[in-house]
Amino acid sequence: MQTNFTENQLKDKDNKSSEKIFRKCVHCGMCNATCPTYQLLGDELDGPRGRIYLIQDMLENEKKPSKNVVKHIDRCLSCYGCMTTCPSEVNYMHLIDHGRNYVEKNFQRPFFDRIIRDALSKILPNSKLFKLMSYLVKLGKPFQIFLPSKLKNMMKLMPSSFPKKTLKEKKIYRPKFKKPIARVALLTGCVQKELSPQINESTIRLLNRHGVEVIVPKKIQCCGSLNHHLGKQDLAHKDFINNINIWYDEYLRGNLDAILSNTSGCGTTLKDYGFIFRNNKELKKKAKKISELTKDVSEYLSKNLNLKFISKSKKLKIAYHSACSMQHG
Repeated sequence: MQTNFTENQLKDKDNKSSEKIFRKCVHCGMCNATCPTYQLLGDELDGPRGRIYLIQDMLENEKKPSKNVVKHIDRCLSCYGCMTTCPSEVNYMHLIDHGRNYVEKNFQRPFFDRIIRDALSKILPNSKLFKLMSYLVKLGKPFQIFLPSKLKNMMKLMPSSFPKKTLKEKKIYRPKFKKPIARVALLTGCVQKELSPQINESTIRLLNRHGVEVIVPKKIQCCGSLNHHLGKQDLAHKDFINNINIWYDEYLRGNLDAILSNTSGCGTTLKDYGFIFRNNKELKKKAKKISELTKDVSEYLSKNLNLKFISKSKKLKIAYHSACSMQHG
């Protein structure tokens, strides 16, 4: 793809990186074949190729995003199926992230939309606020008939109760019956640990059973993905920097073999810390190391542990869902 950035524009690190990615695109359109929004809506601008054109046009011409452009960029689900399909290896993930940041800085959303996005940005990454909001939603449900349809739909998704946790929260989970063979940090996340605490608990039990010591730093709450995908760059970077410094300090203490995520979207973002801070002299080295240490728990179990499977006479059928962000991100 031909680009027309000026020398002055290319002094911006994000423009420079995006320009290199734009140049890889050959307009073949193979990405549209695996894009769920293009398949559903059939609009060229709701596929990766169309969004690439929109983002390039905004950045090169320093345009203020229109309502229509924002609509098409917002519709991207960040599944990244297009990245696996693309024969030219166009890193669409970095382009859509740049586009979202640009939109957030240069587009004035309707007042109601701003309120909703700001609320999600503050409530979802904070488990205490999330639980409080669940209680308030429960109180407000009798009055939801008077609310806008968007709020009513959101209220339907909010759980009225949360599963009980069976593992006591602590910083270090040590194997009970054997000497530790490895030491890993686990990102327990924000919303997941309240909605489905059994995922983290099962992860810890499985790792402990195979002799892996698990640490869960209390000051790490959110990977920063939510604000990152909302285009709220400053808030996202606040979480990124907090996580990088805490994990890197843990790494310097020695024997930190991996940083594990059991939520693939979070893991994709953690693996991108190195790219995000590639030009930050203070954090470049730390961020790169954190990205190198990050693995999905399934990757770690498969590649790092010698799992001992016990065969039973009873045959079981299991279903496995391979998340899109882990396959393609």
